[in-house]
Amino acid sequence: RLKMIESKVKEKLKEEKVKKTTAEADVLKRKRKTLSNSQILMMLLISVWLLTVVIIPVATMLNMSFKQVEGFVLKDVFTVNNYLKFFKVEMYWRLFLKSFRMAFIVSIVAIIISYPLTYFVARRMKKFKNILFMLIIVPLWVSYLIRIIALRSILGNRGFLNVFLMQVGIIKEPLEIFLYNQFAVIITLIYIAIPFVSIPLYTALEKIPDALISASRDLGASGARTFIHVILPLSRPGLVTGFMLSFIIALGDYIIPKELG
Repeated sequence: RLKMIESKVKEKLKEEKVKKTTAEADVLKRKRKTLSNSQILMMLLISVWLLTVVIIPVATMLNMSFKQVEGFVLKDVFTVNNYLKFFKVEMYWRLFLKSFRMAFIVSIVAIIISYPLTYFVARRMKKFKNILFMLIIVPLWVSYLIRIIALRSILGNRGFLNVFLMQVGIIKEPLEIFLYNQFAVIITLIYIAIPFVSIPLYTALEKIPDALISASRDLGASGARTFIHVILPLSRPGLVTGFMLSFIIALGDYIIPKELG
């Protein structure tokens, strides 16, 4: 009888365990189903946003580029003459290539300036890291046009730079090379691009685990080798993102060349 009772108790325990595991499996399935639904909802929201903000405007501009223009009137007539004119007229594609060249120069210089600064803030500073990073992105709080006007006043004939050089005695008359030329455009674009390069760089550098750097040094690597083989490869996503942001901003900007070029 005792054996019968023990066997029945064991069977009941097994049944309870099976029920428990089945219930847990059902809960996990529900969680997975809920998670998948939330992911689908997020994908739908992102798709709607991309469709509204990116795809539809670009498609509209592409459609307009194949329309016939007479004076200031856009007619609903399909034509490829706009593109043929672009490639036939030398001035157009020369300006296009010049814009690409300037955007590339601006992006490279912005990275050269931003990387050491961002590396120092993200990896070297401990106490005032957040404050210094805020100082880097403070220019984004100011209006784009106000920053351009401020730089024009700094680089102008009576601007801060010329006045300072004259007071020091380096020059006797104001120099006109700081404004209304390609140099002024590149300097201003670099100034505008630096915060956009610094943000992804800061994020990439801050995510690098300290354990990897410590392990590299424990294995005998110098500071330079640690930077080249550990820090630089791990910060590459931030570099690529910063370069692309800077390149897009410099390539598509037309206000700075108009005001300072």
